[in-house]
Order: sequence, then C-alpha cells, then structure tokens
Amino acid sequence: MENWDPAVVRILSIFMPSTFKSRAAITPESRFVHYTTSKNLLDILDSGEIEFQNTRDMNDHHDLEIGVERLQDWIGRSGGTALADALDRCAPGVWSEGVRKFQDRLPDVRNETYVLSVAEHDPAESNTGRLSLWRAFERDVTGVAVVVDTLPFMQVAQALKAYSSPVAYWTRQQFIGEFETVAATLLENEQFIARTNRALLREVIFLMLLFAATCSKHPGLGDEREWRVLTNPLLWPSTLLTKHNSGVEGSNRTMYTLPLKNRPMENITGLEFPQLISRVIIGPSMHAEAVREEIVSKLAEKNVQQPAAKVIMSKLPVRTKAMG
Repeated sequence: MENWDPAVVRILSIFMPSTFKSRAAITPESRFVHYTTSKNLLDILDSGEIEFQNTRDMNDHHDLEIGVERLQDWIGRSGGTALADALDRCAPGVWSEGVRKFQDRLPDVRNETYVLSVAEHDPAESNTGRLSLWRAFERDVTGVAVVVDTLPFMQVAQALKAYSSPVAYWTRQQFIGEFETVAATLLENEQFIARTNRALLREVIFLMLLFAATCSKHPGLGDEREWRVLTNPLLWPSTLLTKHNSGVEGSNRTMYTLPLKNRPMENITGLEFPQLISRVIIGPSMHAEAVREEIVSKLAEKNVQQPAAKVIMSKLPVRTKAMG
C-alpha cells in the first residue's frame, strides 16, 4: 500500500478494518495461488487473457446470497444504529444515504458482479497444494494450482476498475462484531471523519456494505483463504475489460476478460509472463505426467526460464472410491 494516498488508506482502514489488516500481512515474499483445471490454464497461456466470472456462474454462487442475507438481517434489526450514531456526530444522515445507495444498487451487485478468485498460498503446500481445494474438482478433470506473484492483486489501478479483497469466513456474531469495531473506531477518529468530504463518506459506506455482501463465506470454509478481485461494469465501467458471451448454445453465460499485459503508466504491472507464474502444482490425476509435459512445453513457448523446474506433480493419490 506504499503508493496509496495516506488519507484514503486511513478512511478505508476505519471502515474496513479486517480487510486492511489482511492487506498489511501481504509481503513481497507472499504468493497467491489460483486453482483451476489444466485445460483452463492452457487456454490462459494460449490466449494471454484471464476470465472474470459472473458470481451467478460460480460453483459457490450461493455465497453472495449468504453475505446479502446477513447484511440485510443486520440492517433490518437496527444493527446500524451504533454506526449511524457515530457518523451523525460528524455528518448527520450520511449513514442513511450510504445504505440507501446500497439498497438501490443491490440488483446490480447481485446480477453484474464479476470475480477472479485466488487463495493465499502457504509455502508448506508448495509441493502438494491444498487438499480441500483439490477435492473441489470433478473426478474426470485434472486440477492445477498456479502460484502467482501478489503484486498485481495489491495494486490500485483506477483504469482497470477491479478491486481485491480477502474473503471473510465469519460467524454471524463475528460479522456483527466487525461493524461494532467500525463504530468504535469512528468515534476515535471523529475529527478526521468530520473533515472528510460527505460524498466520499457516502461512497465508503456503500463500498463497506458491498464488500461485506460479496466477500463473505461460511466459516466452515475458512481453510480456503480466498481473495476475490471484483469488478462490476454497471458500477465501475472499464475499457480494459472485454465482455464475452458464451459460445455454448442455450447458455446465457457472460464473462469479462483481462489481457495479461503490463501497463506501467496506469499502475498495472506484474501481469506478464514469465514474471506472473512462480510455480504450477498438478493435482491428483491419472494423467499427471502427460499434463505436466504439456504445461512445461507451453510455458517454454512463453519464454519462462527453466519451465520444467516450475511444474511439479503433487503425487497425491487418486481416490476411486468415497470414504465410508
């Protein structure tokens, strides 16, 4: 966050404390990992583009409704009273304005939010990957874990209009507790908030609610350690993202793609090969060796140095029968 405006960092850290704590824990040595199929990785390498999926098309598409339901329940039960009271001391009525904007734009959030998902990479998993994430793949496909640099995900790129956030795996009480922390911190920073532009305050309230709705998952899934990069063409139009409709007959699936191309003048760096990919781990598969050879060959085409050293097989056994 070294290139961020200090005032922006301060106000966002007040309204999104856990998010900024997680961001601060990311170091230059940290890595993210993108779990996908071997076929999709080869498609990414061929096209030089990565997809943002509509949340309605994701395997865990019900997550967004979990976040929205919790948020609406909290607001409906006067959960925002402490926040409203704290903000009214600085800018009377601004809390209601921010909530109103969220409610007005909720259909757009539900229908037109597009996501790129990664997870925090644990160095202890560099040879095996994460078992819980391998289990998400169907038996007839080969999953791969693509370990990548964190830099592109930490940058603030106004031109891209795509924003990263860690996923919160909170219980209902922890969800409420986050907003209680925000209210207490607002009171500690009352003079700073009072000097902040009202329109900015309204927008930050809206963003706080939006990310709470779109980046919440069941607490039982916490070992995923997911981060989401969000974009929404109705909220944040971007000329750098291209809309595509599914070529499959009878499907209305829409996605957006981002070219893996650096744009230093727009603060978009670290997206190109060979810098982007640190390692590829091949998951449990009957065809792991053949998949490895294909990926190594494709990385060599992309001028990745010593590609064979970067692609490893997890050698986890393929289970042909369920437990029990």
